[in-house]
Amino acid sequence: MTSLLSAPRTALTFRVLEPGFDGEATLSLRYQITGPEGAVLAEFDETVVLPGEAVAERDEAEFTRISRLLALAASASYYKSCIPATVEVPGGLSAAERRFLVELTRQGLAEFAYRNDVPEALHPRIVAPELPETPAARRTDAPPRRPLIAVGGGKDSIVTIEAVRALSPDVTLFSVNEYEPIRDTATHAGLPLTVARRRLDARLFDLNAAGALNGHVPVTAINSLIGALTALRSGYDAVIFSNEASSSFGNLHWEGVDVNHQWSKGIECESLVRDLVDGPTLRYLSFLRPLSELAITRQFARLSDYHPVFTSCNRAFHLDAGKRRRWCGDCPKCRFVFLCLAPFISREAMLAIFTGRDLLADPTQREGFLELLNAGERLKPFECVGEPDECRAALTLLSRHPDWADHPFLADPEVAACLVGDAVIDASFVFHDAHFLPAEFEKAVRGLL
Repeated sequence: MTSLLSAPRTALTFRVLEPGFDGEATLSLRYQITGPEGAVLAEFDETVVLPGEAVAERDEAEFTRISRLLALAASASYYKSCIPATVEVPGGLSAAERRFLVELTRQGLAEFAYRNDVPEALHPRIVAPELPETPAARRTDAPPRRPLIAVGGGKDSIVTIEAVRALSPDVTLFSVNEYEPIRDTATHAGLPLTVARRRLDARLFDLNAAGALNGHVPVTAINSLIGALTALRSGYDAVIFSNEASSSFGNLHWEGVDVNHQWSKGIECESLVRDLVDGPTLRYLSFLRPLSELAITRQFARLSDYHPVFTSCNRAFHLDAGKRRRWCGDCPKCRFVFLCLAPFISREAMLAIFTGRDLLADPTQREGFLELLNAGERLKPFECVGEPDECRAALTLLSRHPDWADHPFLADPEVAACLVGDAVIDASFVFHDAHFLPAEFEKAVRGLL
């Protein structure tokens, strides 16, 4: 461990080995870090267990190809520990796979590189034999009839669930690992939940404890490919996520890269994954792509039956079960949901969601709200939150709400300076044309505005 962390990065090579599959449900994603003269300094073996029953007519070649893509995506968790100067893929890469790996590293790890001040992490030398390009698959324009909907227990996936179930006769919910808000959402929706299990190699945690670099990885890309493998294995015809237009909006520009905490939720990553997995029997798409976070939140406000069970707080998914909270009340996501949902429901209902806590009245939350509002050009939080203009639109709508108009928070001069006109509010509820929805889905999403 010590020799690995003390070795110069220019002398290290990160190797993405061919994934293993037991023929039933378990994938093994294997990696090595080697030093001078090829000496193996670290090995990792991540396990992914796919759920459900396998169908006999599975396309084995396609399953193998997407397993290799998953190995590339999941490699980010291990590569970032030491950021070796060279990434080697002995099994080879097609041109499209190479593009995927380049962008996954350059943009998917941009926040990690920025926060650790290691710009060299974005541009490793990639060494891999060139594989022939897979012929473009014929895509179907038909709407999915047996989709998997990714669910995380939050408002966005709930809006998708309720819209898609009206269009597709056989909906199944999907998650990677399982937590209480996910189970509660599935139970409340009355829909089946199928759960894939992802287990990172424990040696990575040992390496982190010894001082290895750590930080954000493009987890939505990883989960998307696990979803695609689940769909292929069990005969589903679509993997549907709930990423919105706002997720394509970044945090800052640094070292020639737009650093975006949500890059793997944005449309560029969706396009990359879609081009690699879409085919005649499988669709990959984000149902809410044409909408802003604020527009989705307005729609979610109408789904009051879900209000007691949803959460957007990361604390609900803490690895230590004893530290889990449905709402911590002290993070960017809690503040964002409070600010953007409050204009569309009563004050009483809003406080019930947060167990009586008024975040706007808590002085310790003031700075966090000002960051969401981009007040004084503060930096947008590195979290899954909407654009500053959406937050300013929500603030303005809040100031017009009879339950909130006299709130002391709105009298704060820095807050009041963030109020906006109707043009900014209207822009938060437009339909964005950049999406990959079939016509029937597009019509349904337009109906949510």
